[in-house]
Amino acid sequence: MRDVAGEAGQDPVLDALWERVTEAWGDEQAHAALIEHATRTGALHLAAARYRALTADPDRAELARKKLDVIVLAATHVLLSTKTPAHGKVPLAITLSAFAVSAILLGWLALAVWGGR
Repeated sequence: MRDVAGEAGQDPVLDALWERVTEAWGDEQAHAALIEHATRTGALHLAAARYRALTADPDRAELARKKLDVIVLAATHVLLSTKTPAHGKVPLAITLSAFAVSAILLGWLALAVWGGR
């Protein structure tokens, strides 16, 4: 598990946005700005850790859990957007061409080895 306290201060923008969130807890724009920045910079784990720490606070727990859900959705979106497409099936014409070239080369090799006697 990552040490969130050790990573504090590495992103001053995230720190400033988090400070704004804690000062204006009810301001939805502050939360959105923090999550948007964390998504762009790949720091969703830091934002999630900060919200998770507030789930024990009775006054902030409900909103903190909601923001954790938003972070999970953002992380899922990031993962799905970077997913590589499934490889398609190799066309039959390419497979048959490769087989034919291999058969010709093997035949040529057999003729060179045993046909010269």
